[in-house]
Amino acid sequence: MSLWTRGVVVLLLLGAAGCSSPELPSMSRADAEACAELTAALPDRVDGEDLSDDTDRTAAWGGIELTCGAEMPAAYDEFASCTEIDGVGWFLPPTELNDPNSDILVTALTHSPRVSVLIPAALRGNDVALSEISPVITKTLTAGEPCL
Repeated sequence: MSLWTRGVVVLLLLGAAGCSSPELPSMSRADAEACAELTAALPDRVDGEDLSDDTDRTAAWGGIELTCGAEMPAAYDEFASCTEIDGVGWFLPPTELNDPNSDILVTALTHSPRVSVLIPAALRGNDVALSEISPVITKTLTAGEPCL
C-alpha cells in the first residue's frame, strides 16, 4: 500500500470516527431485551416523519431521536417534576426549556429501562412525538414509580 493510499485510509477512518454516535451505557440482558421489544413496536411515522433509522436500542424519525437504556439526566433531582403524557412521566430539563431555539432532550423516568427522546427545536411546543411514543412505552416497558 502506498503512502498516499495509507493517508487516505487514515483520513477516512478518522472521519468515520468523528461521525459515530456516542457509546450507549451498558445494560443488563433483561433491559436489552426490553429495549429490543420497544424499538420493534415503535410506529413507522412519528409527528409526520418516517422512521429513518432503528436498532435494538435507538430509533429516529427525521430529527426526532429515541434512545432506550438512557442514563438518568444530570439535571434531575428529588425536587424535579415531570410531565405526564399518556401514562409516561417525562422529565424536561428546566435549562433546556428556557431556550426555545434549542433542541430538548426529554427522558421517560416512570418506566424501565429509561428512554430519552431528542426533540429538535423546530418541533418544540407540541407533544405529538411524545404522544405517539408514550403508548408503546407503556405497552412494552416495566412501569415504576410515578413522577411528581
